Amino acid sequence: MKTYSILLLGLILSTFTAKAQQMGMNNMNNRVLNQNNMVPNSTPSAPSAADIEKNRNERIEGFMVKMKSEVALDDLQYIAIKNEILATSKRMDIVMKSENSAEDKNEEYRAIQEKTEKTINSYLNTEQKEKYKAFLVKNNSKSDDKDKKKKKNKEKNKEESGTEAN
Repeated sequence: MKTYSILLLGLILSTFTAKAQQMGMNNMNNRVLNQNNMVPNSTPSAPSAADIEKNRNERIEGFMVKMKSEVALDDLQYIAIKNEILATSKRMDIVMKSENSAEDKNEEYRAIQEKTEKTINSYLNTEQKEKYKAFLVKNNSKSDDKDKKKKKNKEKNKEESGTEAN
């Protein structure tokens, strides 16, 4: 169960990072397309570090608001856990951008997740720990459902485009 919750936390944090980068690119693409003086066939630049950081903070803030209500965190716990998750997200970005092998990256992710899990649990009382586990399971099942839905939509679109070509 401990490993499961650590992996779940890692999945959530890596999803935050990926979504931040994706949202940054989408925002940048929309801004470029909305400009009247757009140069044809120009490629948009990557989102700035400030944009990535802003998107990361927004997603983590949303996650923390849900967690605060479901786990019944007080203000001090909220701030401490939020800061830990922000720091973990940044560390995971660094690992993701490193030139290590995938195996080494996975080991580093696991170590970061375990440390984060221990730190978060150190801020919680026994009742909150149980609520936190349930919260992680609930959020993991939602992300699994979204992934399954996306996969079905992709398969459906492939089938439709395949029948139109015939």
